[in-house]
Amino acid sequence: MPEYFHKKIDARLLRLTEAVVRRLDAEPALRSRLADNVSRWPNRRLRAQWERRLAGPWPVLRAQLLAQTDDGAALRQDAPLGGILPAAERTGIMREFAHDAVPT
Repeated sequence: MPEYFHKKIDARLLRLTEAVVRRLDAEPALRSRLADNVSRWPNRRLRAQWERRLAGPWPVLRAQLLAQTDDGAALRQDAPLGGILPAAERTGIMREFAHDAVPT
């Protein structure tokens, strides 16, 4: 796939992650959902990595998730952020990037 397409996917995922982080900052109790999500993952290695991350301080994980680096982009791809955003907000963000949904 063209590099441009990958950059658009990364931009969409960053935008979703930013929205999730804002919500987690505003409602810290929601952070328990991250651990709930991870607990259901069948991949033991990935689950263990995320359990370690979640055991650390939120400001560190927050910064890693929002880092506009290759490492940040990689981390966002397997982040356990499902179920945090209301459906309408998630759909709105997805619509912002709908024109970039197909590689050219």
